[in-house]
Amino acid sequence: MRNLTFLALAGALLAACGPQSTSPGETQEAPAPAPKPAVVGPILITFTEQGAGEINGATAMDVRQLGGLFPESKVQRAPPSGGNQTPTITVRREDGLELDLQSAAGSPTVGRIFGRAGPVTGPQGEKIGASWTEMGFQAETCVRGSGEMTASLVCYRQGAPRLGYVFGLLGFTGPANAVPELDFLTDNARLTTFMWSAQPS
Repeated sequence: MRNLTFLALAGALLAACGPQSTSPGETQEAPAPAPKPAVVGPILITFTEQGAGEINGATAMDVRQLGGLFPESKVQRAPPSGGNQTPTITVRREDGLELDLQSAAGSPTVGRIFGRAGPVTGPQGEKIGASWTEMGFQAETCVRGSGEMTASLVCYRQGAPRLGYVFGLLGFTGPANAVPELDFLTDNARLTTFMWSAQPS
């Protein structure tokens, strides 16, 4: 009799420790999904009046610091070329991103940022390659480029003197300081570069 009582108690204890069934109406909580890895560094670079992505006039012209912002990019100093003696750092990424950063005059910080290709956009979603008509500029808001941009037209939106929209003028044979006629701009001008400047133009 004592053995039977012991076996009954042991069976009850094992049953209590076994898997518990869920009562009707209850659902077992699913395990939380594993956290996704954080996205490091900017992907789409948006040019605005304040800068380009995470870069502005307070950003140091430092290859290591910029490499931290673009961890999977080739970031390096560029040798002077085409008469340009301004210290320049280039950023190139496999998705086609092309950024050129120039230092401010007499300063170790960024003075200009050029967005030439890849996932770069303007504050209103403007994209490289857009036509003159798509961009909606008036010729009066534009000036001919100088230096390395002598073959370009740089336009600005009202109230945004730091962000220039650079249009290529392929085929234009007029004077170097002349703004082409509207017909030429409509047929030929295409947005080639976003240009942000620390100092207003």
